[in-house]
Amino acid sequence: MMDKVPSNKFSSWQKTLNDIKKNDPSLSELDFTGFRLGEARIATLTQALRSNNSVQKLNLTGTDCTAKAVQQLADTLVNSLFVCNIHTLILDNNPIGPDGAQYLGMAVGSSQTLLTLKVNGCGLGDDGAIAMARGMLSNKTVTTLEMGNNQLGDRAAQAVAKMLKVNDVLEGLSLWKNGILAAGAKYLFLTGLASNSALQWLGLGGNNIGAEGAGYVATGLSTNEGLQWLAVGGNDIGDQGALKIASVLKDDGCILQSIGLGGNGIGDAGMTHLCKSMWTNTFLESLGLGGNNIASEGCEHLSEMLKANRALRKLILSSNLIDDDGVRAVADGMAINDVVTTLLMAGNPFGDEGAKYLIDKLTNNQSKTCLKVLDVHNSNMSEGIERAFLEKARSDSKLVLLGSEFGRRDHRILRNGEDENAADRKYSAFASPTFERKVSASNMRGEENF
Repeated sequence: MMDKVPSNKFSSWQKTLNDIKKNDPSLSELDFTGFRLGEARIATLTQALRSNNSVQKLNLTGTDCTAKAVQQLADTLVNSLFVCNIHTLILDNNPIGPDGAQYLGMAVGSSQTLLTLKVNGCGLGDDGAIAMARGMLSNKTVTTLEMGNNQLGDRAAQAVAKMLKVNDVLEGLSLWKNGILAAGAKYLFLTGLASNSALQWLGLGGNNIGAEGAGYVATGLSTNEGLQWLAVGGNDIGDQGALKIASVLKDDGCILQSIGLGGNGIGDAGMTHLCKSMWTNTFLESLGLGGNNIASEGCEHLSEMLKANRALRKLILSSNLIDDDGVRAVADGMAINDVVTTLLMAGNPFGDEGAKYLIDKLTNNQSKTCLKVLDVHNSNMSEGIERAFLEKARSDSKLVLLGSEFGRRDHRILRNGEDENAADRKYSAFASPTFERKVSASNMRGEENF
């Protein structure tokens, strides 16, 4: 039986309820993640919230929140007789299903306070997502909606697209890890985003839009004037899809600032097209290509692009097929490039020779690099060379973070005389076991940043 709640402020479930009923102004956030509250406790919690206007964020992730519990919660959120003031509601990983989504959809349509709603992994299905999209047609407050991992297909994508045509408030939408195909991508980009300038980020990774869907993405991007961050990793777009994406990236009519293309089976041919497009692109600041099949030939084209491009700030090449020759090519480009600050190359098969060449290029007095973050985890370097790599980076480079098996656990580089406590404060935002998950786990964007 649950006795404790996940907050240092409260010692028991009953005390938590009492504090809610007292409308304690210091209680602005409730996080019950992982506690199996069930219908009865959630009903009691909901009743307490009806007289509380201090709680603004409620996290019920993994609490056995059912459709019936959602019905009561939804009524509390929108009933004008109650003072509930919640603006962030997180319901991830609960058995809400299509029925619960119906109640949420109606609540969203009437809500005057809700800003963020997350229902990832809730078994919504197409019918549930359609109900949510209908609610969003009239909503004027929600800026972030996450519906990842919900078995959504093209019917749901069509409903979302219709919503995007008229909704001018939503800024962020995650449809990560669903079953959306090329037809769904067509709806989203040619119907929804064609006339929408409000949406700033879209997570579409982990679907299966293929090369055909990538063509619709490119067409939509060519006319869209709002989208800045797009994730389409894990969609099996291949080299042909990369070619279609590249065709729009070379045009400065596309204002996209970040794109994730990881895990798409992109090889050297696709990399070549993308690099050529980046010669003239002046907007894109982050390019994610992790988990593809890029090898030395693709890196040769990347090297030439790095010498010319002046917009890119972050480049992710983790878990590709980059060997010593590929690393040499990347190093040559980085030595000339003076804008890229983050380079992630973990999980590639380069060895000692490539690693020595890379660190020599980065620490050479004639190098123009301004690289601050570098990841070389899980390569084929020997332990001695990797330790030497770390020491040379510490003594001669501008790096502040280096992903290595033998550096600090949080990857910070401490130099002689540096205050470790000050470094803790300065780089706390980067203290993560991997460089590719700096976004909070509660935000589905973190799942697509590769």
